[in-house]
Amino acid sequence: MPSNHSQSATANDADSGASDLSEEIEESCCDASSPDCGEDAAAAGGEPAESGGTCPTPMSWRGVMKKFGEEATTAVVNRDGYSLYCRAWGEGEPLYFLNGFGGTSELFVLTAAVLRDEFRCVFIDEFSSEPGAHLPPRTVTVPEAVADLFAVADHFGDDVISLYGATLGGALGLAAMDTQPQRIHRAALQGGFAFRHFSPAERLLIGLGQYVPGRLQHVPLRASVQKQNHGLWFPPFDGSRWKFLAENCDSVPLRIIARRAALAHQIDLRSRLDQITPPTLIVQTEGEGRIATACQAELKSRLPHVEDFWIDSTGQVPFLTHPHRLAKLLKPFFRGEPLPESGSAPPAVQDVTATPIANTTESHDD
Repeated sequence: MPSNHSQSATANDADSGASDLSEEIEESCCDASSPDCGEDAAAAGGEPAESGGTCPTPMSWRGVMKKFGEEATTAVVNRDGYSLYCRAWGEGEPLYFLNGFGGTSELFVLTAAVLRDEFRCVFIDEFSSEPGAHLPPRTVTVPEAVADLFAVADHFGDDVISLYGATLGGALGLAAMDTQPQRIHRAALQGGFAFRHFSPAERLLIGLGQYVPGRLQHVPLRASVQKQNHGLWFPPFDGSRWKFLAENCDSVPLRIIARRAALAHQIDLRSRLDQITPPTLIVQTEGEGRIATACQAELKSRLPHVEDFWIDSTGQVPFLTHPHRLAKLLKPFFRGEPLPESGSAPPAVQDVTATPIANTTESHDD
């Protein structure tokens, strides 16, 4: 059955010593100034880092992906003229991960590895890299995208679900909460938005991009933009994890990225925010950029049942750079328990603005 294993060939090269997943899921190396660093290091039995301080054993993403490939349940959910490629991993309450602008759902797997003992983590992709799979023929509408989510939930027998949505996934999570609030238990949104402005030039690129062949790897300067937006926050002792992000994002067809952007252009929930009732957690991260900060400030001020949390030193893809720290936040939120103490976003970080080309894809690499 087709599934979107953009890294499956690499994952098969995992070291045999990575079978003990409980050791792999400790945080890879948090910032020495982070209040979580000492706790994580002690839990992992870490050794002193070269720069001083203590860091736990790095998580082997290859080992996690290998375990995921062996244990996840796969399914194809057919829709009107296209298919959704789904995988579920773990036991417990259903937690659905919604993709951002770039990359595939495999970017969430490291965080799911930490959560899978308490949550059945469900991943959805609108395309597959498997031989014989076809790209969806068109851009779906927002109501169709929301209906797709609930169709997958129906397939897995989930009447009520929780959500973690990144960037575009956060916006679609809001739309789902607005459409069928009775089916959403709780939602954590990272980099989400109720509305995102696109310039005329961006709209032109989105329109043209839906007909352009090739993948992100064929775009000039994409590597330098990825590095600028995300490279600073990756674990220093595992360079291969950066390669995982780059190869995963590069594998996405340009038409998929353009269609995701076209979907985002349809979203405008500003007039509905006061009526979105499921409990919501706004997750903000260092490096998110001025536009994302402004979008999330609107959510924090308008949603009626909202909490927010600032995570330092993780960048825009905390589910990949620091999955253990993110999981320690998500677990109490989805249980309905008090959150750990949040840090404060430094004003200098809040004002960071990406370069113009990075803004065009500001989280096309998420």
